[in-house]
Amino acid sequence: MTTSNVAIELRRLVQQLHNERAEHVNAIEAIDQTFQELGLDAHKTTVKPRRGRPFGSKSTVNNGAIGKCKIPTVTADAFVLSFIQANPDCTTAQVNEHWITEGRNGKADQALFKLTRNGQISRKNIKGRRGSMYTIK
Repeated sequence: MTTSNVAIELRRLVQQLHNERAEHVNAIEAIDQTFQELGLDAHKTTVKPRRGRPFGSKSTVNNGAIGKCKIPTVTADAFVLSFIQANPDCTTAQVNEHWITEGRNGKADQALFKLTRNGQISRKNIKGRRGSMYTIK
């Protein structure tokens, strides 16, 4: 296209958008007129925004377990204790992997911290690697 053709096309598009806008403004005026005839205030009929998290947003990271969540029958502490008892010297990553495969949301880190603080399990750092190993006391 030459420059003059581009300018002509641009003017045509702007005019088309202007005409469409005018149609929308007329439609809004007609809606407002209808509301007024019915004794309604068009501005008060709008819905208030919801408080809190937007609808449909994810509240937690559950690694693809949406719709597959099970209701835990065992407390988090008992769940982690039984896994560590069955798997001595297991790592944080192994506990978290088992946690997720059982359909639990999030990670087991809080339960591990709580059990360590209460003295029910012992934690040992892994040299040269990230994470820890856990055993029952």
